[in-house]
Amino acid sequence: MILRALQEVIDLGVGVFGLLVVALLALLGEIGFRLGRRRGGAEPLPDNKTSSVSTLTAGMLGLMAFTLALTVSFAQDRFESRRHATLDEANTIGTAWLRTGLAGPPGKPIAALIEEYARGRLTYLVALSPDAAAEALAHTNTLQTEIWQRTLPVLEGMPPPLASALVSSVNDMFDASLVQRYAMESHVPTETMLTLLIGAMFAVGALGYQTGLAGRRHPVLALLLLFMVSGAMILIIDFNRPRTGLTRVNPAPLVWTIQGFAPPVP
Repeated sequence: MILRALQEVIDLGVGVFGLLVVALLALLGEIGFRLGRRRGGAEPLPDNKTSSVSTLTAGMLGLMAFTLALTVSFAQDRFESRRHATLDEANTIGTAWLRTGLAGPPGKPIAALIEEYARGRLTYLVALSPDAAAEALAHTNTLQTEIWQRTLPVLEGMPPPLASALVSSVNDMFDASLVQRYAMESHVPTETMLTLLIGAMFAVGALGYQTGLAGRRHPVLALLLLFMVSGAMILIIDFNRPRTGLTRVNPAPLVWTIQGFAPPVP
């Protein structure tokens, strides 16, 4: 239930999620401060009385920072996987298109289908919604079947080494589409985001408790900390939204491949 609620908030956008994180952390910080102030009494406790609390708080903040950095790294790795998958797919499409020339004139219809396939893969990559992506994916899946059906009869009239090269390039092209799809749909789990949020709430609450014991507020530093933590979580969410986030994969390799196709013969 909690995971579903968190996912619904995330689906509302990074702005709403960021405001929620800041509000929750600010609330926990204030609760911690009031508890620490009550525990410390009317007079602030000396530093030697709060040293153990400071040590524990520093450890919690360090663990929170480490976990955030690690999760950002995981999310960035998924973004890099999408980039590499895009480049690899563009290369395999270009190679398959070139090798249709090994079949001579019978390979021209296959080359035309591969050109249409490349445009479909570009549409899939830049689709801004799951529905648009699913429609583009269905189209390219149909083209895969048609390309394969057109390729099989052509292989019979080709020397075995050339036929093997053509089949290998077409297979690589189809495999690259699956790798790209997996990369586009691979995200940091919502469970990880919930764990990060709870850990950040405990750490900020402990920091508020420590400042309450000391009897001194540091509003500017506290606000900066809240924005830094929420900013890191927003970055993770943005990496998790390959179609609607601010950080998207550059489709240039596929665009360049399409531009490299020879103009159609009139």
